[in-house]
Amino acid sequence: MNPTEKDRPRPPLACYWVHEPDGTRWLVPGCVARLHNADADACTCPTLAQQLADAQRERDQAQRAHDGLRAWADAVIAAVHAHPDGKKIMKDAAERARCR
Repeated sequence: MNPTEKDRPRPPLACYWVHEPDGTRWLVPGCVARLHNADADACTCPTLAQQLADAQRERDQAQRAHDGLRAWADAVIAAVHAHPDGKKIMKDAAERARCR
């Protein structure tokens, strides 16, 4: 016999109500769907898996940006060193950096 929809176990919602001893309730983290209807099954909060995927995507984007800046900085330094006055330019830059 197939279980009915109401008997089927549901996955936990990403947001939930915290009940205080004085009877007040807090919605954590507080999605709009459940804020308007406390008993709504539709939760608009991102799941932990979604939050993890978003964090990994942001980390990867930051890593690509860092790698691009590192490559650019390395190219500038290589170009300065290749310049006939490269050592003088680097020495002047180091002295200016110490003065600040």
